Amino acid sequence: MEVEDMDEKEVEITEENPSPLVPPSSSSGHFKLFDKMELLEFKDKYIIKALDSSQQGFSISRFDGDIQPLNSGDSLGTPDKTSTIFGVIGTIRLIAGMHLLVITSSKEVGKYLGFPVFHVQSIKYLPCYKALKQLSPKEKKDEAYFRNLLRVVESTPGLYYSYETDITLNLQRRSSLAPGWISRPIWK
Repeated sequence: MEVEDMDEKEVEITEENPSPLVPPSSSSGHFKLFDKMELLEFKDKYIIKALDSSQQGFSISRFDGDIQPLNSGDSLGTPDKTSTIFGVIGTIRLIAGMHLLVITSSKEVGKYLGFPVFHVQSIKYLPCYKALKQLSPKEKKDEAYFRNLLRVVESTPGLYYSYETDITLNLQRRSSLAPGWISRPIWK
């Protein structure tokens, strides 16, 4: 296997002179990533929508975790609680059902290839199930154990993210990827 010496090449990567290895900004495509969103908590669902575009977002059922995009004709009503979030980490299915994990606080800590990198200060998991009463005692015990693990994740420092670039790949790995992959939006 041949290894190329990176010291022989000078590569300057700045915001004014981006690398061809860096995916284009998400704002250049049709899909826009939002760095601040509004979390609306209702008795039957959670709604996550963009602060600057009230019809862009999704709802997730508190009973079964079903995720649906917001429709322009949806009447939202008055939520029980409203808060600002900075991202959706994803969903996780435990024994009783689905949980939605959201970033409730973050801080910009630096730049990677000219793109801002954020440190997650706090996360929150939102239960999306109604089946806890139907679980056996053993399943309830297992569910409590897994929920405690989620609480540990909530309090564990060290989660970083970027809205605009993949921070899991180093420059050497990026250079070996197919050109089509590099041009894909970060959310894909």
